[in-house]
Amino acid sequence: MKKRQKITEIAIKESAEICSIKSNTDGTFSLIDSNGNCVSHIQSESVGYIRESGKPKILRSIKRGNDDQPGDNTWKKFDKIGFIDTNSIVESGRKLFVSCPSLLLWKDDDRRFANIHHIDLLIGYCSEDINPERLGWADFIQRMQASKLLNSGDEMLLVVDSDKSLIPSINERHEPVFMDFILPAGFTLAYATSDSGAESWINKEMRRRDKVAGRVLPKIKMDKKILIHLDQYKRLYIRNDFEDQSGA
Repeated sequence: MKKRQKITEIAIKESAEICSIKSNTDGTFSLIDSNGNCVSHIQSESVGYIRESGKPKILRSIKRGNDDQPGDNTWKKFDKIGFIDTNSIVESGRKLFVSCPSLLLWKDDDRRFANIHHIDLLIGYCSEDINPERLGWADFIQRMQASKLLNSGDEMLLVVDSDKSLIPSINERHEPVFMDFILPAGFTLAYATSDSGAESWINKEMRRRDKVAGRVLPKIKMDKKILIHLDQYKRLYIRNDFEDQSGA
């Protein structure tokens, strides 16, 4: 296993020539332009390793808030944490996909222990030019908004495994989650890869989402009754009864 290390990612929000970088005592960085002014940017706290090419491989990444201090567990500041991964295959000019979400609910006020709740799977067809991952994100967020699981004022994190470079823009509401659906207030996206499952509880849960989606997809492909329904309605929710069989 390659050595893991903390990696700071910075997304610059404006066009500017960076002349210097200042490290602050609170763990943030200040970017200084040629006029001595600070350049607006988004900072993410990431964990990963350096590949042989010299480029970083990010395993998980989350936006750093203005009030976050060194040593704080940024993930635990959220009231609820959702996880979602989507698998798809192309058939007859369209994609058949399965989105597999779960929801973490804290068991104690110190947020040391939590339960994972399995959410109904979203299965469906979409055209080849659509990213079903993003479709799944929007669907899950809207389901959470319509449910009784979120309390007024709750801050919810949704961990995803796609379009990492666009997550800062989505969180800033410059980029839609899907089509014209903008990330609602109280929601934040974070990234964690499902390719590696032994890095942390975050990566392990994303790997479980990927395993279940991968197990369900061929079952759906062979189920003529479900496929007939999808031909008519394009979308369908099914109960997640696949966790115990997933090997996760």
